[in-house]
Amino acid sequence: MRTVGCIGCGNMGGAILGGLAGALGGKGYVFCGHTRTPERMAPLLEKGVTAVSGALPLAQEADVVVLAVKPWQIAAIVEEILPALGREKLLISIAAGISIKRLKEFSRNLCPVVRCMPNTPALVGKGVFAVCLEDEALRRENKDEALALFSALGLCLSLPEERFTAFSALVGAGPAYVFEMMRGLAQAGVTLGFSHQEARTLVGALFSGSAALAGERPEHLAQLRDAVCSPGGLTIAGVNVLDRAGLAGLLVDAVLAANARGLEMEE
Repeated sequence: MRTVGCIGCGNMGGAILGGLAGALGGKGYVFCGHTRTPERMAPLLEKGVTAVSGALPLAQEADVVVLAVKPWQIAAIVEEILPALGREKLLISIAAGISIKRLKEFSRNLCPVVRCMPNTPALVGKGVFAVCLEDEALRRENKDEALALFSALGLCLSLPEERFTAFSALVGAGPAYVFEMMRGLAQAGVTLGFSHQEARTLVGALFSGSAALAGERPEHLAQLRDAVCSPGGLTIAGVNVLDRAGLAGLLVDAVLAANARGLEMEE
């Protein structure tokens, strides 16, 4: 049995640990977690996760150590667990803005490291994860394990670290763009006479179904859009308004602005 331990069991750390326990528990893996907020552990305990009293004891017990704390806490946490690190350990960080180089410095090159960037749909098992596997100390089995773990929680891509900021701008921040579009459509639904709950339910199903259709069909997204637009119909009237407003261009600008800010933060 391999043991995966997570230090920090807040929203994202808890979602990852709970999701892994649900998907892989008893299938060659056991799971443990440590958090400073004990009540965060309650739902994880129900999934078979073991609570550990400290970061160092967790690192001593785990084969794979996931760091799910705030970026500014990473250096101190790694310093605390240094006595437990070694070549047999795999250290994975989901902290934004903490590079592989800095992780190696913090851990004094004692163990191989992986950098991972999730997005918030991981909270419901529909995450998109980017993993950086560029640490030369990683063995093939380390790489395979990192990819397998996060693939159990959604879509997992191996990306070079130089593309992590772009990934964050497009996919990490992406749920905010999607939720804003959903909010606008729900507001339109209420304006048309639907209740708030009805509008939210309808719009949620609309996005879920549209995403599933786009995932299964090979056509260009513009073709899928045009297929909904009957000549002289109501859909094309609505699409014309979006085109005049430049919705596609606004989304591109939003992603580019997020990317530029991300690059500033890394300097």
